[in-house]
Amino acid sequence: MDDLLKGIYDVVKDQHLSKIRSLFKKVKITSKDNRTTLKGFFNTDSSNNALNALLDLWGSSDCSSTELASMLLGASYGCTSKSKNELTELVWTGPDANLFPVRRSEQVLLDIINSAQETLFIVSFVLVNIPAVEDAIAKAVERGVDVCMLLESEDREASNNFLSTIKRLNKSIPKIKLYIWPRENRESTQGGFARVHAKCAVADKRRAFITSANLTSAALDKNIEMGINIDGGSIPENIFSQLSSMINSKEIVRYKSSLLTASSKSQSNSVISLENLPLSAKAGTNFKIEFDNEKTGFKAQRDFIICDETEERPKAGTVVIIRHENRSLIGKYRWSKQQSTDSGQAFYAVTVNGFGQRQKIKVDESDWLKFKPFAMEVTI
Repeated sequence: MDDLLKGIYDVVKDQHLSKIRSLFKKVKITSKDNRTTLKGFFNTDSSNNALNALLDLWGSSDCSSTELASMLLGASYGCTSKSKNELTELVWTGPDANLFPVRRSEQVLLDIINSAQETLFIVSFVLVNIPAVEDAIAKAVERGVDVCMLLESEDREASNNFLSTIKRLNKSIPKIKLYIWPRENRESTQGGFARVHAKCAVADKRRAFITSANLTSAALDKNIEMGINIDGGSIPENIFSQLSSMINSKEIVRYKSSLLTASSKSQSNSVISLENLPLSAKAGTNFKIEFDNEKTGFKAQRDFIICDETEERPKAGTVVIIRHENRSLIGKYRWSKQQSTDSGQAFYAVTVNGFGQRQKIKVDESDWLKFKPFAMEVTI
């Protein structure tokens, strides 16, 4: 029976209800033995292939002509009703292969914002000055839309962007409601904490845009990004309800500078320079490390914990301290397995980057299992 139902769906899914009504009438008066007379009913090969497959399934079933005709009509009505209630559209940013028509991420986002009449909720990791988007949000506020926005506030790399965004939005769109996810409400992860990683916009509980793209010019115009635009149905309302419930439960809260300041307090009172980091420190010991940030030209301070050799290596992208050739390298580290062109010997290339010139070290494959940063940043 499941195969028959699947065959019915394959026939009706792309057909107009009126076309299936005509097929319904023909099937109803056609006996199973004469089912081949129904072949060629449609005008396209793909549709007729689906019909032919269904006729074969019908021949080996106990289904009568009236029952099959009724199931065809019912399935078509269901598909048509669903399509009326919910329309979906693929959204794409990146190289255009011209395989099917798509709209770009920024176009759809602006369409969602401009369509809002009552409520608009936007979620993104960052919002880096995009005049067209911010102008659209400002106009939404001006026409009385209740605009809420949730951004990542705690990520080290995005923190400066967040603070500049807050200042800019408070000045240009003072009525916008900005929300953050307080650090104390987040679950901890290895070397860090959970983050706001969703990217979506929902307007009036009836239109939603779910996307991989952050609110940056590169993401909306240059990166390879994909999303889906949904008009109608239950999903937009469910998204809005989920976000609203997070507000009601105080999982996410209105932004106040005091909240961010409180969550940024150091876990260590002693401050030592990177050069004086004691190499004999025990695993689990916390230090506040002061070091030169060559990119800003100022000294910076961050909290670190000495790594435990019995635990897993910190994940790629973690800010770490690596001891190498009597030096302490500090920054986000990543690695890749490579092979020497001269000897053919495999090794791991480890890069440390973030606060100055990128540094690269080589770790032999035989030593990789033992390799581990000396310390990693504490971000919880």
